[in-house]
Formats: sequence, structure tokens, C-alpha cells
Amino acid sequence: MRRKKTKTQQAKLAARRLVEDEEIQKHLRVAAVRVREAWSRASGRPASKAMSDKKVYDKVREAATSLATAGRRLGREPEPPKRTGRKVVAGAALAGGAAYAVKKSRSGGAHQSGYNGQTVAAQPTPVPGAPAPAA
Repeated sequence: MRRKKTKTQQAKLAARRLVEDEEIQKHLRVAAVRVREAWSRASGRPASKAMSDKKVYDKVREAATSLATAGRRLGREPEPPKRTGRKVVAGAALAGGAAYAVKKSRSGGAHQSGYNGQTVAAQPTPVPGAPAPAA
């Protein structure tokens, strides 16, 4: 059973992830930009007009979505890296073994028919009137 983390341990982990995780930083930047854009559009207007403005609403919604996504990423444990190298090596060994077995079965059938893997060159026919080769 896993031990529960204290609040300070959770805060340390969250701070480390804030510093190291590029995705969280990206979401926080997007949220900050959207809030700034919504504020600049809404400021100087009467509250009723600012609240009914569709662009202000969209900017606030995008900022809230980015903050929620960043919070979800902070809350969960980072996934351990997948070990695909082992699978690749195992697959390569399996494919190599299968190729070796196929090669052996093909060469085994050829030995039974009298073929031993060597080719015999045809003997040259003598040309009439040419000197005979020295043996």
C-alpha cells in the first residue's frame, strides 16, 4: 500500500512539475494571455455591456479551460517512460529466428534432391582449327 503524501511533499512535487513540464507552462501562458485580452476588451465598458460581449466571454472561457488543463496535469503523476526497446529487440529476435528456420527448411529440401548449393559451369566446346589447351 502506498503512503499518502503530506501537503509539503505535494507542494514540492507540484512546484517541480511547474518548472519542468513544458505543457503546463504552455497552458498557463495561454491562460494569462486570454485573461489579459479579456480584461483589455472589457475594461472601460459598463459591466452589463462587458458581460454580454461574446469575445470577452470566449476569452474568459479559453483561459478557464487552459487553467483547468494545467491543474489536471499538475494533479496526476507523470507517466513512466514506455520500454519499447525491449519489444523491438524481442520482435527482431523472433523475426530472425523465423527467417533462419525458413532458410534451413528450404536448404534441407534442396539437399534431398541432390543439389548441394554449388553450380557447375558448362565445359567450353573446342573451336575447330584452334590449338588445344594445355592440360
